[in-house]
Amino acid sequence: MTIKIVNKLNNNILFDNKAKGFRYKVDGVGKKSVTTIIGNHQNKNGLLYWKRKMVLDGLKDVLLKKNEPIDKINTLIKEVINRTEEMESYAKDVGTNLHEWIDLYLKGKNPTMPEDKTLKRMVDMFKAWWEEEKFEVVVSELPLYSPKYDLAGCTDVIVTKKEWKGKNALLDWKSSKDFYVDQAIQIETYKRFIEETTDFKIHYLGIVNIPKDPNKQVSMMKLKMEDVYFKGFKASRFLENLESKFNKKVSKWKKENKQDV
Repeated sequence: MTIKIVNKLNNNILFDNKAKGFRYKVDGVGKKSVTTIIGNHQNKNGLLYWKRKMVLDGLKDVLLKKNEPIDKINTLIKEVINRTEEMESYAKDVGTNLHEWIDLYLKGKNPTMPEDKTLKRMVDMFKAWWEEEKFEVVVSELPLYSPKYDLAGCTDVIVTKKEWKGKNALLDWKSSKDFYVDQAIQIETYKRFIEETTDFKIHYLGIVNIPKDPNKQVSMMKLKMEDVYFKGFKASRFLENLESKFNKKVSKWKKENKQDV
């Protein structure tokens, strides 16, 4: 999916969610995303990778102590790694396909129902929830760029209701197992970016969980607009910049001292 817009600050924003490298380009220049900055310092990807490696190393030690052949052990570990990657890829694809289907649906393009059973069930749940809530779409999938923070992002949907008398809500679709603080940080940040770079005003925030788990239903967590979540974004951005500067110092130090650590 590719979206091109020009915001009120005359920034030409290109969003391509399947692009290799930068998914966002502003005036032809690749830009980092809000989710990347937050994710680097909220989801602890490095720690997750370390834990996975430790589990595989532990499995190898156990099998060696049981005198299993080394070739058999390494083949098994390779199979586990491949299967894990397949499961992660599938989960990511389900989330991406769900977002795209919802966007087409909200834009009135009548998308065909998915073939994948899990995705179809999630879509059915979403449609039932959406019809019950009776939201009216203001804009679906709005790319954003903040010159102030030099970061980009893309909202899921801005909605309203007749009884709200012109007030808007920003909703974000999630297919995760639970609600997490990085999601609150993201949606609060998007709210700030929207009001910085568009004429829309946001009065309500909601994180909508559309679960893969067949035993769960769609749920929406309403959030108060609080500075504390935006402080979380600023902290993530500070750490990102600090890490970048420190890595440059390390690289310079290694070069000067002929070190490779």
